[in-house]
Amino acid sequence: MNKNDIIIAIQTVNTIAYVVTIIIGIGGNFWVSWKVGVVFLFDKTSVPRNIVMLILFICVADLLVLLHLILYVHFQFHQQWIFGTYVCKSFFIIEVVNKLVIPLALLLISRESYESVRMTSHKCAKKGLNPRFFFFRMYAGMASCAVVMMLISVLIFADIRTFVIPRRGTPTEVTVCSFHPPHPYATIFDVLAFVFGYVFTSAAYVYFYLRVPMILKRRYSSIKTTSSSSNRINCNSILRIRRTVTAFVIVYLVCWTPYWCLFWLLSFFPIANNWMVVLSTFTHLLPYISCTAYPVILTAINKGIRSAHTSIISSQKKKFLTIRAGAYQMITAQLGFVQTWLRDDTNGQLAPTIIRPRWSSSGSVGVSKVCVDEEEPEPPTTQIFL
Repeated sequence: MNKNDIIIAIQTVNTIAYVVTIIIGIGGNFWVSWKVGVVFLFDKTSVPRNIVMLILFICVADLLVLLHLILYVHFQFHQQWIFGTYVCKSFFIIEVVNKLVIPLALLLISRESYESVRMTSHKCAKKGLNPRFFFFRMYAGMASCAVVMMLISVLIFADIRTFVIPRRGTPTEVTVCSFHPPHPYATIFDVLAFVFGYVFTSAAYVYFYLRVPMILKRRYSSIKTTSSSSNRINCNSILRIRRTVTAFVIVYLVCWTPYWCLFWLLSFFPIANNWMVVLSTFTHLLPYISCTAYPVILTAINKGIRSAHTSIISSQKKKFLTIRAGAYQMITAQLGFVQTWLRDDTNGQLAPTIIRPRWSSSGSVGVSKVCVDEEEPEPPTTQIFL
């Protein structure tokens, strides 16, 4: 096996990895949509609405990213972009969502977790008096402006291009979807994406999540308890929370740090051989894995969402069974009315009856019969002619 065959085999493995990521990601995000969507529609008290809305937003955005990733897999197989200019622009818009908007949403979830713990502490100040609150608001506004600027640049500069590339000794026209803004705009775009998509976002993300177990430990250590079992439960809970947030931080940094390091490396040193292309495509897959895994992880470890979903489904099943039982009793009552009417009409002995369904407070249907007396013929009246 020569060098080219090895590279082709590795590229095939890379494409299969993309396909597996798409399949698992779509299935996982549909599961998250089912769990979180039901809670969002029917529950407004047990789970914080902000966290539910952010998880649902990440889930929808991730589905869009995975659907557009199918276009990239198609290009990997056929080495031609056949979807036109507008789909090319939408592809890079979704790339901005994947590289910048979803990390910002994850940052907001970490901040909500931090604020929920901090605001329940007896030493905390009001949210409006905390200077960190104003800094975060200012950062959110700057990040929103950066997102808008990057989306505008994508709409302007993303386009399809055709190149003549030799394949097996034969020049072949290859159409690609590319985004190559001019020099000053490219530098501004890269700096904005790096600063707001990784540097500030990662620093704030790590800060918020790592502060949660610290605040809990300080709070429980200040409470004087005489029960050793209570202290042991608190220590175990804090240890579990610390492991969870540490895993979040490690997964985030492992998935995003190689991508941005290779991003700047290739900015200064262009791709020189096929091995750099293979390494770039594998590294490019890591952010997709991160964004695919996070909604599933956030939903799976959130006991509030799972318990609320279970109670909602149980309640809706009970309502459905009650409605079905009432409808069945209603149909039975109507059939009884028809049978009684046919029997009375055939015998000609009993007075016809009207069966009226009577609903009780428990949801069941009773039947009440009302006899209808035959009308007596009116006596003939004497007509007077003048």
